[in-house]
Amino acid sequence: MRGTAMPLQQVWGNGRTQLVIPVYQRNYSWKKENCNQLFADIVKLKGSRRGGHFFGSIVTAPAGSGLDRLIIDGQQRLTTTSLLMLAAIKAVKDGRMDVSQEGLLEETHDNMLWSKYGSHPTCKFKLLPIEQDRVAYERLFTYDESQFVKDSKITHNFNFFYEKLTSSPRHFTFDELFDTVDRLQIICIDLDDGDDPQLIFESLNSTGLALEEADKIRNYLLMSLSPAEQEYCFKTYWQKIQTATNDSPTMFLRDYITISDNLIRPVKLNSLYSYWKKYMEEEGRDRKAELASMLDYVRYYHIINTAEVIMPHEGAMIRNARLSRKMAQLRNLDTDVINVFLISFLKYASEKSLTEDEIWNVLDLIEDYLARRIICSMSSNSLTQTFCALHRDVLRSIAEYEKAGQPLRNPYHEILAYHILRREGNFRIPRDNAFAEAILTRNVYQMPKAARYFLFERLENFNHTEFVDVKKQMQTGEATIEHIMPQTLTSQWRKDLGENADTVHEQYLHTFANLTLTGVNSELSNNSFEDKKNGKMVNGMFINGYRGSIYRMTQELTSYDTWQAHTLEHRADTIKNKLFTLYPYPATSFRPLPKPMDEIPLDDEDFNPTNRSLVGYRLFGEEHQQSYWIDMLIDVVRELYRRHPDALDALARKEIWVTHRITGEDQKKYEKIGEECYLCKHANNRNKLAGLRYIFDEIDIPQAELVLYVDRQPAAVPEQDMPAPDDSI
Repeated sequence: MRGTAMPLQQVWGNGRTQLVIPVYQRNYSWKKENCNQLFADIVKLKGSRRGGHFFGSIVTAPAGSGLDRLIIDGQQRLTTTSLLMLAAIKAVKDGRMDVSQEGLLEETHDNMLWSKYGSHPTCKFKLLPIEQDRVAYERLFTYDESQFVKDSKITHNFNFFYEKLTSSPRHFTFDELFDTVDRLQIICIDLDDGDDPQLIFESLNSTGLALEEADKIRNYLLMSLSPAEQEYCFKTYWQKIQTATNDSPTMFLRDYITISDNLIRPVKLNSLYSYWKKYMEEEGRDRKAELASMLDYVRYYHIINTAEVIMPHEGAMIRNARLSRKMAQLRNLDTDVINVFLISFLKYASEKSLTEDEIWNVLDLIEDYLARRIICSMSSNSLTQTFCALHRDVLRSIAEYEKAGQPLRNPYHEILAYHILRREGNFRIPRDNAFAEAILTRNVYQMPKAARYFLFERLENFNHTEFVDVKKQMQTGEATIEHIMPQTLTSQWRKDLGENADTVHEQYLHTFANLTLTGVNSELSNNSFEDKKNGKMVNGMFINGYRGSIYRMTQELTSYDTWQAHTLEHRADTIKNKLFTLYPYPATSFRPLPKPMDEIPLDDEDFNPTNRSLVGYRLFGEEHQQSYWIDMLIDVVRELYRRHPDALDALARKEIWVTHRITGEDQKKYEKIGEECYLCKHANNRNKLAGLRYIFDEIDIPQAELVLYVDRQPAAVPEQDMPAPDDSI
């Protein structure tokens, strides 16, 4: 590896050298503000006496045999300066920029932009962009605007520089621009065959547009391969992954690693790349095999995000309208917490050839779970870990029947219902009484906007085959949610509501009963119910009321003669019945097989471990044999530390159950579980479980993720109680 400070123009080399941007690099992505900053720096440099301006670093590596170099880092700067000089040449050709001699144009073209003797068979550009950018870059060399690729950032930034160079005031002649660009200084790092491009790439803190986590992961997966392998893997795998994710693969990569590494919660986005490296290197995973696996999974991510469910039908794969509509309803909730489950389930459904009805039942159950929680004001974000575990839970139940050789007559959705119903606390599905109460009293305007779109679309299309895209109409402003009884009572409304007007107003104002869809919110908002229902002349124009509405749930209001407490109560019951029809409380006949041992979830605080023999435990869906309570405690906390070291380190600072420092006399009471993280193990079995509950709660992991297998027979030798740890440690 050799690092040299040099003028930027020296990087371009001779007429045989070509600078190749590897296929794994991201598309050209500088924005206008980046280009504007570069242009401002060049203008400032021209007027200064400084000999140069530092323009960052460029890293190159051998591109096989010959003189060509791969651009490992710096492609954005090299591409941008090429666009600047191309724009300057066009400006001269168009007579809008002065040059002292024609030979300077030829020198710039031949030395900076062209490689007359380059090794590439068809492209003789000095700089070879990646395939997606190459056509747009090539068209610029025609200097004919009719040939340009208009929707490319390559073209946009070329046009930006052309306007800057030709508009008033003119900052440069061509000679001045050439001399100023020649004063841009870079550090050029040339790697040898034995150098590791990935390590060099990671160590640089380059100027320009920061890489996204997906860019880093792509580079990591492809950079260590040979140029031929890079080309193959990029086109065979990565390019298809990028297309399937609409050129935004980061969220898919997070979901994929969550599934593939059996995580209980998704990795934080700002840690995604570092986790990927650890995931690949700890098990020595093969890059090509991983890319192939990713391509397999991304099909299901694409289905979720496009709501286009493809199913086999009469020997062909076609769009299934019923499942696609159900998926679209889930997408209307605008939440990605369900993606890990949906990707896993859809892949399983494809492999097991589940029927359309069974897939629909599963999707409908997930919608049921989410909708009940939304109406009952329970956050869907708290379900991240639940949705990471649900598919594993179902597969574990299926595997238990298979292992026992017992027939399993329950379909997937009934097993899923069992695992949803068994969840308690903040992860529960609301029961009927809580659901009914929330429908009648929930302040709809306190719901997230996406939830309002979702619920009003479902109510509007209830039991109708002709679909109205309420979400789209609300997003575009064609539809709004209107208060029937207005937010501010007029004298007429007070008279209509009667002597309890304020009480009725306070009770029903923002509830489902008093809300409907309309496209004329402002014109009739405070008018009487009669005017709203039948319409009214406003400024010489007749404004349609509910009777002329395109929305069915609004037309239904015309069946009421008045809008008072009893009609509000009636409409509340009507909406409640619709929502109960849409979202019934799940039912299932599935029960797990009885076991020769008790299964005790950690959140069962009534369980007394005294005189009970431990057989094993299940943590995050994985089963472990263990006969000693103390070893179970240590093993569990070590696994927590492996998965969430930062959370455990932070908890150790509180010095309750885990601590970051111990004295010599305390060493026998503590077990080292991580760097500067020690677990108190000096406690009786009841307190060991209490300590685990505390740790699980503090690092935000559901206690139910740990299940203890305990022998049903009491232990022969009673355990001697030990003192609980002091909270001051």
